[in-house]
Amino acid sequence: WNLGGPDEGMSMKEQGAIIHDVLEKEGDPKYISVPIGLFDLIINGLQWIGTTFNSAKFDDAAELGRIGKYYAVEDMLTTDPSEKYGRTTLRQHYEYIAENGQEYDPYTTVFGSKDAKEKFAQQKQQEEEAEKVEA
Repeated sequence: WNLGGPDEGMSMKEQGAIIHDVLEKEGDPKYISVPIGLFDLIINGLQWIGTTFNSAKFDDAAELGRIGKYYAVEDMLTTDPSEKYGRTTLRQHYEYIAENGQEYDPYTTVFGSKDAKEKFAQQKQQEEEAEKVEA
């Protein structure tokens, strides 16, 4: 679970606690744990729909589920000190985002600022309108 930087490996729960602290939330952090088998249920359901109805969209959704499961179960921590890099700790990274926001990243689900979220929504709407005109 090493995301780069000088930190030692952290569990998702430890990372969540840092976010809770950085955002100065009241009370104890709340976590939801689900069995990893839930991935299989969702993936198999999506794949069944994709295969049964010959749907590339559901096939793609099943593949994204497989990728998500891979990252959920595989250890991403390097134990070789020569493979670690970076000087910013995860806490420092979260503090920066909490203070300055983060531009929309299409490869994550993070909208770091209201402006970025609105800009993305406008772009998406323009793309959808353009598709309607083409059709």
